[in-house]
Amino acid sequence: MVVARVPARLPNSRPSEMQITPGRRRKLGQLEAHLGLSFRNLGLLNQALTHSSYTQPKGKEGLFDYERLEFLGDAVLELITAEYLYREYSELSEGQLSKLRSKLVSKESLSNYARNIDMGKYLLIAKDQEGIQSQDTLLADAYEATIGAVYLDKGLPASQQLVLPFLLLQKRKMHEINDFKSYLQEYVQSKYKSLPRYKVVQEAGPDHQKKFRVEVEIKGTVMGKGWGLSKKKAEMMAAQLAWKKIGTTQGSAQKK
Repeated sequence: MVVARVPARLPNSRPSEMQITPGRRRKLGQLEAHLGLSFRNLGLLNQALTHSSYTQPKGKEGLFDYERLEFLGDAVLELITAEYLYREYSELSEGQLSKLRSKLVSKESLSNYARNIDMGKYLLIAKDQEGIQSQDTLLADAYEATIGAVYLDKGLPASQQLVLPFLLLQKRKMHEINDFKSYLQEYVQSKYKSLPRYKVVQEAGPDHQKKFRVEVEIKGTVMGKGWGLSKKKAEMMAAQLAWKKIGTTQGSAQKK
């Protein structure tokens, strides 16, 4: 008879809170307050902030680093962001939404937000690696890992509460990221086999601070008007308004 050998210790998929010192608990409590969340299993948050270099020395075999949580958090962030963009930008195509999402949740934007909430000061890193907590990649990874920890501990609604402030902060940048001139050109070429026409209709102010007013026409109809400190910015504003008008018109047509 063959007897199966049972491992002396089963793999621990639930990070333990046993290794967290009282001082560390207080520090994690500060971050919880900052995030507006309270973890049932504080070990998950601790893991999300633990760099692999910290888990390698002897005596720390029971610690888990953030890499698996980062993998999960990345997927959760993609889902929340995709839903947000789907609801906010009904006029954008699938390709345009994908392009916007990839720029919105870039390592740069994630790391900047992590800096805004001082995430670097909560990271556990080996002493010989100190200083790397300011790196963009590490901060972005830790933020994604924290999203993963929140998802495991409290579910999707709490994850959305964590991510939405980040997305709202980026909303202004979304309009900068959006290349409305390109979107409008693609649409007009596809639908009318022509190009939008931009025309400067007014200039105001002194030469060193001149403002331009631009109109954009589609098939002879003015679809948007915009002001800007350069012709390019005025054209972008006009294109954005024209794109919004097209989206509103299409939405109304679909309801009928």
